[in-house]
Amino acid sequence: MNRKFFSFFVALIISVFMSANAFAQSERNASAVSQLYVISAKAGGVNFTQGKIAVARNDSRSGYLIKGDRLEIGEKVSTGTDGRAEILLNPGSFVRLGENTEFQFVSTTLDDLRIKLTRGSAVFELIAGDEFAVAVETPKGSFNVVDSGIYRVDVSNDGTGKLLVYSGKVKVSDSNATVVKKGRTVTLNGGNAVATKFDRDDRDALDIWSKARAKELSKINAKLQRDDLRNSLTNSFNRRGGWGFNDSFGLWVLDRISAQYCFLPFGYGWGSPYGYYYDRDLFYFRLPRYIYYYPTVRNPGGSTNPGSNPNADGGIRNGRSNEPPFTRVNPGSVRQPISIDDDASPIRRPTSRPIIAPMPMPDTTRETKP
Repeated sequence: MNRKFFSFFVALIISVFMSANAFAQSERNASAVSQLYVISAKAGGVNFTQGKIAVARNDSRSGYLIKGDRLEIGEKVSTGTDGRAEILLNPGSFVRLGENTEFQFVSTTLDDLRIKLTRGSAVFELIAGDEFAVAVETPKGSFNVVDSGIYRVDVSNDGTGKLLVYSGKVKVSDSNATVVKKGRTVTLNGGNAVATKFDRDDRDALDIWSKARAKELSKINAKLQRDDLRNSLTNSFNRRGGWGFNDSFGLWVLDRISAQYCFLPFGYGWGSPYGYYYDRDLFYFRLPRYIYYYPTVRNPGGSTNPGSNPNADGGIRNGRSNEPPFTRVNPGSVRQPISIDDDASPIRRPTSRPIIAPMPMPDTTRETKP
């Protein structure tokens, strides 16, 4: 009898242990599934790496940068002779580093993004505007991006920089505040910039790779699935400090198949400055109506107020209109992607849908704030 009881007790212990282990495994799997998609409006994510890329961290550690890492202000990235990297800036914008290049963030604030390039070459694919400024510093000069576009910067060993504007417009920080437009190049050497023409068809491997990356990411956007993302988008909106329409032009969304971030714009008709359209936008995911009716706004103190009525204080927060920035910034002549190629073939041409989805007004008789 005692032997039978002992055998039963041992079997029970084993069963409990196995159940606990299975539960823990289930919890780990559930946690992994919850991380398949990460919604982010932050700059600094590492979206692609190739070859050896060294990084010097702020805590004095050093190592190699890999896809999925995140860069903080002041952390220095150095690509090797075979190194390339794609870094996420404000949602919809990228910097792509060539070989033998040194780069770091001076500021990662989305409405005042500042980048330092001390040597090498980088291509910037940018969606920018007055509210979401991007500044690039080199050892002997800097410039502020005025319009969305494609820009390249080359910094030689003596610190002299060369800026090429494939599309868009910048303002150089010299005594004349020189404006440089599409098809123009300037030398950044500490003096006043003089803009001259350059051949936009003369491109090297870094230019070709950057454009290929833009095409690939637009294809990833086109494959995003409503069922996969809807709950993640809703939950991240409801979180304290979550995303909001007034924070940016859209979101970085991690695709679980490619393990890469792509841009999910808030409005219709958006695309890369290279000319590739983004097939999926926020309205495709049919989120709860209160998200569109009561978008998150930022209070003067910097705290968030998810689901608040954007018109409750007269329509102004932090000196800005509560009309979302994606409805005001014009990536092209008619809110369509501009292109560095006259014969560019976007992934998707505009449809008959409105270019920018109107922000619906609350219907208080049918919709209540959660």
